Amino acid sequence: MRSATYLILALLLLSSCEKFLEEKPETQYTTDNFFVDKTTLDAGIVGMYSSAKDLFGVYTNTPLFMTELGTDEAMFKGTSGVRFNFDRYTFSVSEGSVYEYWIRHYEIAARANTIIAAAAKVQTITEADRNEITGEARFIRAFVYFRLVQAFGEVPMIEQPITGKFDYGLPRRPIKDVYDFILADLEFAAKENILTRNKTNNGHANQWAAKTLLGKVYLTMASAKEAGKVPGYQDLASDLYTKAWEVLKDVKDNSGADLLPVYGDVFKIENKNVNIESLFELQFSSVVPYGTQWTKEYGMPYTGGTVNGNPLYYTNSMAGVTNLVYVPKFYTYYKKALKDPDYDKRRVWNLTDSMINVANNAPSKLTYNWTSPYTPDSYNQTIMGRCGVTKYRWGNSWNTTSQYLYSNCPNNVIVLRFADVLLMFAEADYKKNGVISAEGLSAINRVRQRARGLNANGTPVTEATTPTFKNYTAANITIDEILMERARELCFEFQRWFDLARTGKFETFLALTRSPTDTKIVNTSTSFDPEKNYLFPIPQSELDLSTNKANFKQNPNY
Repeated sequence: MRSATYLILALLLLSSCEKFLEEKPETQYTTDNFFVDKTTLDAGIVGMYSSAKDLFGVYTNTPLFMTELGTDEAMFKGTSGVRFNFDRYTFSVSEGSVYEYWIRHYEIAARANTIIAAAAKVQTITEADRNEITGEARFIRAFVYFRLVQAFGEVPMIEQPITGKFDYGLPRRPIKDVYDFILADLEFAAKENILTRNKTNNGHANQWAAKTLLGKVYLTMASAKEAGKVPGYQDLASDLYTKAWEVLKDVKDNSGADLLPVYGDVFKIENKNVNIESLFELQFSSVVPYGTQWTKEYGMPYTGGTVNGNPLYYTNSMAGVTNLVYVPKFYTYYKKALKDPDYDKRRVWNLTDSMINVANNAPSKLTYNWTSPYTPDSYNQTIMGRCGVTKYRWGNSWNTTSQYLYSNCPNNVIVLRFADVLLMFAEADYKKNGVISAEGLSAINRVRQRARGLNANGTPVTEATTPTFKNYTAANITIDEILMERARELCFEFQRWFDLARTGKFETFLALTRSPTDTKIVNTSTSFDPEKNYLFPIPQSELDLSTNKANFKQNPNY
């Protein structure tokens, strides 16, 4: 009870107000009289992590859609609204979700700033505890600034707790400055004896999560500098692929993380917080209000009535409202045609080609329910509405009723996992050397081998038995192929927009999957403009508030 009270007080204390980061006192507590010992600082850390879940919730002006739609893997099946605007790149500078993305990231950073400053003052904790608390706060602060700089480019930097009236004269800082700040936070968090937990899966970051994020930051800086799509990256250092390679190799070889033998086991609700592949997860629960409905957005399509008087997607973890669907031709990343064998088992885990039938007010086992032959090039509007995602719907709940409220599905967001480490290492290895080495090739082929699945006796399916799904050789490794493999492995894990943005590959992959001239499928075209859409617009409300117009300008072409 005592710890619960501390958490509530911490959340109240660290709440922020409506515009930008102007804070108003919510209670009589201040950072000086609340953070007095390890218990209260720990409560602040829990509150900080908890606030990060708002980046992946679905409510009015949710920021979730901002970097998940408009790619070659996920799209919106409707014709209007916020989801449509992000999918088709028709949003304006006044789009509410752009503002919410901005403000929620800054709110988390503000909480981290408060904890970092408080931890430095409390005298009743050990240096080891101070380092752990500070390291976790700096990890999360780096995480949110990393997402901000990728989305907006130059951004204001708030490095200390806000006291008194907020300064609206802050400038947008150069991209190099923002990354220097991010790197300093992660290099601290990644040091020996700072984040000392053996496991990160209880929701707290450890050293290996910090090193994995550090490797991702280096790789992003390197690839964005090379792509040259966003001004400012040209000012970064030139040895970034080597730095990414070194950090990711350390994680690969020394973290103790590994691939689970079965791809789908990564996403079972039963395996959250306990699987060896996960390096950092944001925590969600079926307990109100600590859940989420982001998995319902993808959904398993259903037909046949209701359960207990409610739509199936509202009460059951298997189903979803299916607002977000996979781009039809994304199916061809796994199978070129219906007749092709399902050698890549990730397709079965990730993409639905069936529906849930509801009979007698209870969901039956899944059955195929197509009214016409199912191929990626023969979609009509009815079938398009059924292209949900199965990725987060495996485990014992697959064929049983799970009474999770629409807004309280308990699926965690896996932010960092070992398969991503292997793929990032292979990319850094290829880019660092100009040709992939045996070690880089081994890393990407570990992911590819797992994708073949297991035989009935539990042994891995061999390359010899999958003639059209071979291991990579050095000769067929390109950046486009690495990005294709990342899509197959990491789809719908909040990675794809960032991957295409950092590599400058939106035009390449949207042309493969989202052509307005393909009359056999529903119109999937977007209004993506490479002259402006590699960044999102600065929220108009922040431009209006700024008292430093010369150094707080809108991004190009908005």
